[in-house]
Amino acid sequence: MKKIIIIIAAAAVVTGGLYIYKRFFVKPATKVIETAKVEKDNIRGVLVETGIIKPQVGAVVKIGARATGTIIRMNVKIGDRVKKGQTIALIDDREIRYTIEQQKASLAEAQANYDYARINYEREKELLKQEYTTKDAVDKAKSQFEASKAKIDDFTAQIKQQETKLTYTKIYAPINGIVSDVTAQEGETIVAGLQVANLVTVLDPTLLEMWIYIDETDVGRVKLGQKSEYYVDTFPNKIFNGIIEKIYTQPVVKDNIVYYLAIVKVPREDALMLKPEMTTHVKIIFDEKKDILTAPNAAIKFEKGKQIAYKVIGPDKVQKVEIKIGIRGEEKTEILSGAKEGDELAVKLILPVSTKEKQKEKTNKK
Repeated sequence: MKKIIIIIAAAAVVTGGLYIYKRFFVKPATKVIETAKVEKDNIRGVLVETGIIKPQVGAVVKIGARATGTIIRMNVKIGDRVKKGQTIALIDDREIRYTIEQQKASLAEAQANYDYARINYEREKELLKQEYTTKDAVDKAKSQFEASKAKIDDFTAQIKQQETKLTYTKIYAPINGIVSDVTAQEGETIVAGLQVANLVTVLDPTLLEMWIYIDETDVGRVKLGQKSEYYVDTFPNKIFNGIIEKIYTQPVVKDNIVYYLAIVKVPREDALMLKPEMTTHVKIIFDEKKDILTAPNAAIKFEKGKQIAYKVIGPDKVQKVEIKIGIRGEEKTEILSGAKEGDELAVKLILPVSTKEKQKEKTNKK
């Protein structure tokens, strides 16, 4: 019986000793799950931003009416395509035409008076040479002649003015495009005053641009002439390309975040696929390097304010190395120092947790 107790006690001591040894002296094994080699490759430094498709300046034209009257014909509706010079609407012009006819009749009468006054003036001048009339009579004839000429000029100017107003009764499309809005219909009366009455809005769908909302933390790396790539949700597999042509200095504040607008013109062939107000997902390429030393982004770790990597030196064995990096691309990072071409770095790994760290975790939980 004593032997059995001794054996049990010894086993307990051995078991306890093994537990203490494993608990405090044996370090858990490192497990390397995925690796990648340091190699030469090309990298693009990109900024990921959000944008929106907008019409260019001059792409949207609001067509107004400068004539007062009733719309007797409206030839377009929303969605119609129009060509430059096409008649869009007609306004009742009867009153203007009647005024022109009256003024033409007055002009004819003035012309007759002018002819008589001219002949009378010439006759008086000849009679004065023969001393058959007086200087006062000549001056009076001259005055009547000049007054009749002034009336002709006045009626001629009035007719031209009314003829100009007559042209306002025909509304033409100033550009090629699509009718995006119609604010008046046949039978409605419009009154032209200090502000031109808007009738129709025409949009040229081929004149588009993209507004990129650049975060204030990124705007320092954005320059004119940089390339951009973008896609829209309706065409997720189609990549559109453009060049940054303008950067506005006036900020835009949205949701308490400061943005700056960068403008990219949309080529006509791309504009046929895009529409105003579409949201764009943009990459701005601010740097490009070729044939440089690189490693996958996931292999670069950040620890205690430094960039590090775990170099694989054997099966499930790694060595922590401090590295210096350059630009960070979409998938890879430039390696400036700390690793050389051909080195194998751990991309995914499980590191052992030290006793101190475990105790710290327990303390934090308490």
